[in-house]
Amino acid sequence: MSQNKHQSYIRIVDGADTAVFMVHGIMSTPRHFDFILPYIPQNVSVCNILLDGHGSTVYDFAHTSMKKWKAQVLSHLTELSKTHSKIIVIGYSLGTLLTLELADKFKEVKAMILLNPPLKVYVHPVMIKRALKFSFNKLNADDIEELCTYNDVSVTLTPFLYRYLTTLPRFVELLKLSHDMRSVASNLSTPSSVFLGKKDELVSFKSSKYFLQNKNSTVYSYELSGHFYYEDEFKAQVIESLEHYLSTLNEI
Repeated sequence: MSQNKHQSYIRIVDGADTAVFMVHGIMSTPRHFDFILPYIPQNVSVCNILLDGHGSTVYDFAHTSMKKWKAQVLSHLTELSKTHSKIIVIGYSLGTLLTLELADKFKEVKAMILLNPPLKVYVHPVMIKRALKFSFNKLNADDIEELCTYNDVSVTLTPFLYRYLTTLPRFVELLKLSHDMRSVASNLSTPSSVFLGKKDELVSFKSSKYFLQNKNSTVYSYELSGHFYYEDEFKAQVIESLEHYLSTLNEI
């Protein structure tokens, strides 16, 4: 798996008052948002970051931390807010958790698009099977869900399975943050569009309940979408939500 394809994409437009800030998931990649980027107008700034320890080896991932990720997200959002009065946040999985707790603290954040927020985590057995297959280069490229999963992993996989034990603290940190963000999601005052796939291999659909009780959140669910594979209707509604927020920022 090539490392150089997993990179931050940052486009700061001189004089722009609007920016889109994107944060990917755990072990994921900024490329997760490739289907969105063409729909962001050229006069809008984009900050699509690569989280520390990603796009590299298992060793590097094991030696990063949630503390570093939080500091990184806070730093980028702080810098964006200095030059942009309107920011739309798009988070995926872990990225939703890292941005949820900051949204209401920045008046510049006008809206959020949250893809598969893991407020309740559930690991489907198929994920264990896929992880083993990928580690031993047994990808079935004809299986679209498996291929999407493989393409979303930015950490170079290894057949030396014991090395994955060193990454467990990162997932323990994620579970703690998941628990902490449930009350934040229920009380979020920033307008948000929340997207969940009913075939999600890692996020329980019960995550939706924290947003459903929030009048500022709209929840969209899709029968055939998972954590990595999105059906066309899922993608289309994400784009529609983005375009809606971009066109109504002055009213939010």
